[in-house]
Amino acid sequence: MKYLFLLLVALPLYLSLAQLAHGQNKILHPVNKVYEPTIRTVQLYPTGNSVNSRIAPPVTTTGIANRLTLSFDDLREDADYYYVYFIHCNADWQPSKLSSALFLNRFNAFEITTFDFSVEAKQQYVHYDVKLPAFNYSGNYLAVVYRNQDKKDIVLSRRFYVVDEQVGVGASVLRSSETAMRLSRQRVEVLMNYGQLLVNDPQQQFRVKVVQNQRPDQQRFLSPTFIDESNRSIRYQNLGDGNEFEGGNEYRFFDLSSINMTGRNVVSTTYRNGEVLATLNPNRPFREAYLQQLDINGQFYVKDNESQLGDLAAEYVKVLFQLEAASPYQEELFVVGAFNDWEKTDANKMSYNTEKGIYEASILMKQGLYNYKFEAEKNGTLVSKSFFDTENLYEVFVYYQAMGSRGDELVGYFRVNVNARR
Repeated sequence: MKYLFLLLVALPLYLSLAQLAHGQNKILHPVNKVYEPTIRTVQLYPTGNSVNSRIAPPVTTTGIANRLTLSFDDLREDADYYYVYFIHCNADWQPSKLSSALFLNRFNAFEITTFDFSVEAKQQYVHYDVKLPAFNYSGNYLAVVYRNQDKKDIVLSRRFYVVDEQVGVGASVLRSSETAMRLSRQRVEVLMNYGQLLVNDPQQQFRVKVVQNQRPDQQRFLSPTFIDESNRSIRYQNLGDGNEFEGGNEYRFFDLSSINMTGRNVVSTTYRNGEVLATLNPNRPFREAYLQQLDINGQFYVKDNESQLGDLAAEYVKVLFQLEAASPYQEELFVVGAFNDWEKTDANKMSYNTEKGIYEASILMKQGLYNYKFEAEKNGTLVSKSFFDTENLYEVFVYYQAMGSRGDELVGYFRVNVNARR
């Protein structure tokens, strides 16, 4: 009886631990997110090895396969059985009611069979990549990677877009309509022509979204200011805050493509206890100064100068970020960029070193070229002031909901790179 009692007590604990081990406690969110600490360097990009491909937005067109590639590393030594499936989402990234049978020509479960083990790197890892299939229906999509055919054992999720061009769309970036904000803000105006689309209520059936630098935390849904049904056109020229973005400042950057030589903005690279460590130049706040330099709008690119194997030979390096500050700020500071999906978590939070008068954060990153910023929890301009002159990439997405449809279609897409210097 004693052993039976112990078994009854221990069984729920055992089952809960087993569920935890198999990922049953993971909750899927329709965002770019990593659900396990060993998963690193996730990228979803237009297929290609050039810098421009790797940093470009993940946008493809209907009916064409292999245009986008999803890649990631697992810092464990052994390969695992990973699969990916896809969810169609509406303009607000909530899952639509569209069945996968309507947007895919095959069963919605793809085994990731392309993987390689790292070569020469001190931190061993397995690199995976998979080319995305063709999609028959346009819209927002979420790629979900999971383990061992168990869709509850989520590993990562990643957003991308499939476009079916059915409307004409253009955009321009102007100064703020408010005099006090003309030096700091960028106002996006959009003009759309919906041509032959069957539209009964253009104000309700269309939604237009603008995204700055591929940042999910920097986006606006625009409100129409003029609808010309005779010419089948809509203007989005709101003079208020609805169309405006902080221009920000250019991104800070460092070059860690070599660990035998110090790249730009890297003070030193060393080996210690089996780890590769890199220290960046101490940064200064740019409260009033505009940082005039070329950047890649917050993105990153994996690169290893000592090898031709790129993704497979690049080391994982613990990078020390430093920001000078005479006294601590009133808000917590974070290091953000595409490399960590712009998330502000404990993993990239900075701590203040009172003796040195400096903020510090140590983050594990793969060798390459990186853009980043120091940002507070809520105040994006606490460390660096905002400027209209900043180069930024804006993407315009036009969503359309047909009468009786089960999901929003993406019928228009346009990019504008303001203040481009290349």
